[in-house]
Amino acid sequence: MSEKGINVVVDTVNDNDERFNTCLGLLIDRPVLFVGVTCSKEELIRREKLREDRQSGLAIAQYDIVYRPEEYDIELNTETLRPNECANLIVDFIRSIREYSAFKKLDKRSVGVS
Repeated sequence: MSEKGINVVVDTVNDNDERFNTCLGLLIDRPVLFVGVTCSKEELIRREKLREDRQSGLAIAQYDIVYRPEEYDIELNTETLRPNECANLIVDFIRSIREYSAFKKLDKRSVGVS
């Protein structure tokens, strides 16, 4: 889809090297807006308890792995921002003249997600 000029949203958890490197390999030559979506460990625990489809403790077990990349084009804290605010910030970034550079920087550094 991206090769045909169609914008694509990829929503994934980069919880291991293979998944992350696959994304890098497929998308490195594309304009990728790399968005970090974060919240505190306490908020993750609270949300996990509210959901019935998650194994208890999974979010905390993956926290340091998932948040290992230190480079994002934009980082959104969903604990302090509402969904519409996050969407507006993303749209504002897309409409700006700022370059999408985080993904390419991560490729050069080989993040090593494990």
